[in-house]
Amino acid sequence: MQSSKPKQNNLLLYRRRMGFTQKQVARLLGHRDTTMVSHYEHSRSFPPLPVALSLEIILRVPVAFLFPSLYDEIKLRIRQAEENISGGQGTLL
Repeated sequence: MQSSKPKQNNLLLYRRRMGFTQKQVARLLGHRDTTMVSHYEHSRSFPPLPVALSLEIILRVPVAFLFPSLYDEIKLRIRQAEENISGGQGTLL
């Protein structure tokens, strides 16, 4: 049975593509164990920015690809705010 909840991140996908275990990623992040890597992969918590950038480097994938749902949500919110600021008269740039 598939969950109706959208996938929150692609960390597991890209970790497996790179052939890394959670333990290896945890060590590269400087963590003593895999607890936080598991939390990130299962969307129990978001990594702080330095950790997210480290994951980008380790997994060789832009942060936006690792967290596409969050990226899309933030992008939509910003685009809507831009429309409100500009009064619907195009872009701000």
